Amino acid sequence: MVQSPVQQITVAEMIANVIMQRTDRVFGLIGNGNVDLMSTLTSAHFPLTTVRHEVAVVTAADAYFRATGQMAVATATYGAGFTNMATGLAEAQLARIPMVAVVGEAPTTGRRPFDIDQQTVTAGLNIPMLTVDEHNLSAIMHQAFDMAADGQEPVVVLVPYDLNAAPVEHHNDDAGNYTPVALPQATDAELAGIADALVAAERPLILTGGGVVRSATGPLASELGDAIGAVFMHSLTASNVTGSPHSLGIAGGFTPEYRLPAVRAADMVLILGATSNNFQTRKGQLFGTDNIHRIDLSDKWNLSLPQANTVFGELTDVLPRLISAVNARSPQPSTYREQLAGLLAEDTVEDEPIYGTDQRLNPRHVAKRLEEILPQNRQIVLDGGHFITWISERLTIAEPSSLMAVGTAFQSIGLGFGSAVGATVASPEKFTVCVSGDGGGQMALADLATFIDATDHGAVLIFNDAAYGAEIHQYAVQGADPTAMYLPQLDFAAIGQAMGATGINVDTLEDLDSFAQWIYHGTGVAMVNINVSTEFAHSALAPGATG
Repeated sequence: MVQSPVQQITVAEMIANVIMQRTDRVFGLIGNGNVDLMSTLTSAHFPLTTVRHEVAVVTAADAYFRATGQMAVATATYGAGFTNMATGLAEAQLARIPMVAVVGEAPTTGRRPFDIDQQTVTAGLNIPMLTVDEHNLSAIMHQAFDMAADGQEPVVVLVPYDLNAAPVEHHNDDAGNYTPVALPQATDAELAGIADALVAAERPLILTGGGVVRSATGPLASELGDAIGAVFMHSLTASNVTGSPHSLGIAGGFTPEYRLPAVRAADMVLILGATSNNFQTRKGQLFGTDNIHRIDLSDKWNLSLPQANTVFGELTDVLPRLISAVNARSPQPSTYREQLAGLLAEDTVEDEPIYGTDQRLNPRHVAKRLEEILPQNRQIVLDGGHFITWISERLTIAEPSSLMAVGTAFQSIGLGFGSAVGATVASPEKFTVCVSGDGGGQMALADLATFIDATDHGAVLIFNDAAYGAEIHQYAVQGADPTAMYLPQLDFAAIGQAMGATGINVDTLEDLDSFAQWIYHGTGVAMVNINVSTEFAHSALAPGATG
């Protein structure tokens, strides 16, 4: 009896098999180094979204995680494909976004004239990497997913070019023996110290961040705050995570000026799983007290509050213990919540001019009007730029997954359209709004068409000041020559229309009514070009400003 030969499986096919086990979405751009992998995935009808520029494979996977809490895979070719991914990978690493990036690599025989040392570049981004071969393939791929989830960071998997079509030796589905990194354990004494500070405070404030979102501990944070009568704030990535009505909203440079006196009245601050970078803390000046405590997995994200007492631990472990410690002290809830109305300053938006002397719009008034007209089922994707201050302080966000600011951790612009692809794929039932500036919008144009193609009902809003506004407000005012800070005036409505969107130009607040009508009667994507003035600077961006 003649036995049928065992069907061989290739390296690319084995990689695809593990991907299909571990995730439900891939974002990719095909090239020499990943053509076999992408062909295998598309032949299997696996959910794969193709983009136009390699950075978007990463930013789309980034936004997909922020929207769903589920890891995606990003894939591109070696060389130029890999270097185009670098900015997105740096953002994901700093923002603590897990993903697996499968990238082509130089062949096992050595680098060719057009190959670069991708391992050195990846190490320079502080991103862990793994290289597959035909012997360890399945274990390496599973390990990549485990490492990404465990470390809350991207992991790069390098696939040598000459191995893609090679047969896998010792074909199996071995998941390997990955040992998770041991999480830090907070001591009872450390938590007792924080409990004492919380109970003793007359005006305690709890700032929640992305760590609360990832650990799903919003209800525990809310319970802790209710026990002591604390007021809440949240980071850009943790909008409304506690669901508490006793909140001062978003923290840092995005905090409206009229709320700052109420924030600075706090005499004790507890930061839960939030990055303490300069913008998050208004260059260390957000709070009016040095009685600051932090609970996080590491101190590497505490960049502007050296005076803070940091306790290291996982929130799922720490918060129940901290609640017990607080309750054991029979706390009397503070009256901070009742004092809030009297601590707030006056909101001056109605006193501000609607137009600059150049007859272009004040972006704060635009953001206020957008809060009124955008539908409640919205999800907001922010590119980087000056405009994010106005949007973040004026738009209410129902839940953390409905606001994605991809680029803020690395201080990048030009990642908006690719990020919006990931958001709209993740939550097609929501009205996806991508907000960008004219500078970042021009950088990202390659994937505007991808977003338009992928979106049933959404919008792109361009805050168009014909300039790099952030540079004007931070450096031109100090005497830097502004020549290179200005850009040609472009009609983004026409650009969007050429790519299949409905173009809307906005020169007056009344022009936004056309957009409002389109929201309820139009389909597809609206490309809204909003001409704003460079004469209005947000206080958080002014040199040396503390708000």
